[in-house]
Amino acid sequence: MKKRFEAISLFSGLGGLDLGIERAGFRILAQVDNDPFCIETLRKNWKKTVIEDRDVSEVKGSSLLRKIKRSRGKVDLIVGGPSCQPFSRSNEGKRKGTKDARGLMIFEFARLVKEIKPKSFIMENVAGLLSSNKGRDFNQLLNFYNSINYDIKYKVLNAADYGVAQKRKRLFLIGFRKKTKFEFPRPTHGTGKDLKQFVSVREVIGDLDDHLVHDGGKSIGGKHGHLVNKIPPGMNYIFYTREYSKKQVLFGDRSKFWTFLLKLDPNEPSTTIQAQPWNSVGPFHWNNRRLTLKEIKRIQGIPDNHFVSGIKGQGSEYGSPAWQQVGNAVPPKLAEVVAKEVLRTLKNSK
Repeated sequence: MKKRFEAISLFSGLGGLDLGIERAGFRILAQVDNDPFCIETLRKNWKKTVIEDRDVSEVKGSSLLRKIKRSRGKVDLIVGGPSCQPFSRSNEGKRKGTKDARGLMIFEFARLVKEIKPKSFIMENVAGLLSSNKGRDFNQLLNFYNSINYDIKYKVLNAADYGVAQKRKRLFLIGFRKKTKFEFPRPTHGTGKDLKQFVSVREVIGDLDDHLVHDGGKSIGGKHGHLVNKIPPGMNYIFYTREYSKKQVLFGDRSKFWTFLLKLDPNEPSTTIQAQPWNSVGPFHWNNRRLTLKEIKRIQGIPDNHFVSGIKGQGSEYGSPAWQQVGNAVPPKLAEVVAKEVLRTLKNSK
């Protein structure tokens, strides 16, 4: 009888990683999260999975194994994306890494790897983890996995290189209980020879466009929303700096984050979707309006019919708990290509 490869998901969120590893061929036995909106999302979409509504730091490996009726060392894969905010470069100046309690969650993930002893694991986080606290945080994590004899591979991957309509860079840390010849998947999309063209944002959300040119002052609002009207697609606040024009200089050169007043180029992949945007933070639609929840789901590659909790009423999508879940998610297609390589390695190691 053909073996079914099985996985446990930690820090599950809305299940972006989980959608990807399922497509790759894994069966999810359990999911863990403590956000009430994420729990509702998971329960609506995974009705037969053991769902733990608890902080990962409170979960014991032995208890979780009992609930899924598996023994230590028998689970094929653990996946998860621990809190990334303490490592994100977008929090420069406030980036404390493991000096922030949320940053310690990378070690809670590692603790459960030790307690459950899976054959492999996939941990996802922002690329900033590599440089957090001058690299000490990441080196400490690598030393822990070395102490429990896991063979570690890691690499920063860009979702756009694998057919996602979004330039989203993420660090993938892969571990195996045995020495392996694991290799990260090669890009399938890009500008090089034998690569497919990048998937443009128009390709995934063009059919959702109302084809109206909006007034950013009304559709985006805030102090700067109206400025989006004149910004060309693919450009941001730099349009109003000396670097670009001397006629209407409103901001200092390189004085803001790249996403400030950023407008999508419909013929290119989107930039990273923000989980917690504020009024002037894009990307905004090329027709001078905010994106909708359905549009950012498409840009992330999350199916339209995937239920996401946290919408209270019409017009309340932007910045809502549902928006945050989508913005925090791993694009399923990116998770899928990584998980397929992990699965191939597990099969070959047998």
